[in-house]
Amino acid sequence: MTHTIDEVAAGSLRERKKQATRHAIHEVALALLEERGLEGVTVEEICTQVGISQRTFFNYFPTKTAAAFDLTETVIEPELREWFLSAHGDLISDVCDLVAKAMSLPSDYPRVKALIKKYPDLSMTFWKQFSVRKQPIIDIIAERTGDRDVAGTAFGVMIVAIMGMMRHPSDDPSAEIASRLKAEVGSIAALIGHCDC
Repeated sequence: MTHTIDEVAAGSLRERKKQATRHAIHEVALALLEERGLEGVTVEEICTQVGISQRTFFNYFPTKTAAAFDLTETVIEPELREWFLSAHGDLISDVCDLVAKAMSLPSDYPRVKALIKKYPDLSMTFWKQFSVRKQPIIDIIAERTGDRDVAGTAFGVMIVAIMGMMRHPSDDPSAEIASRLKAEVGSIAALIGHCDC
């Protein structure tokens, strides 16, 4: 199917508007939670400050905490699913590519980390929100490998890699997430290689 320049531009503009709305919701939610904590903020208040309806808010984020942490739902598109299930490459490398394409990772982890430090009760909420999003990834890894334990371990490696990546934000905002995850996994593998276990 061939698209006209106008159709491509409209699609691109629509995507930029969606990203701008998502970013605005995140920024307002994070700022309010930094100021008042989880209990001091409502979804209605976030919506009012961003200038959107609650329905629009819930199209982007399932909760105010997810908005503050910049965590969206994990979506594995049919093409990505088909690719991952039929791939024959290294499992962990393929999982890095899958996670990079299907999961949203906090874009400004230093602020999220400072928020969690200020309000320690949010730490469990953060990981609970993150854990809800891991299930589709674990399910598809289990489907590919036929082993749920292997799937859990593979995703455990991803969690450690994600944490490492978030602790060391890239100076280059365009740096590809999959490459950064693979670099973190390489560091983990090198560390384990020195273990006399």
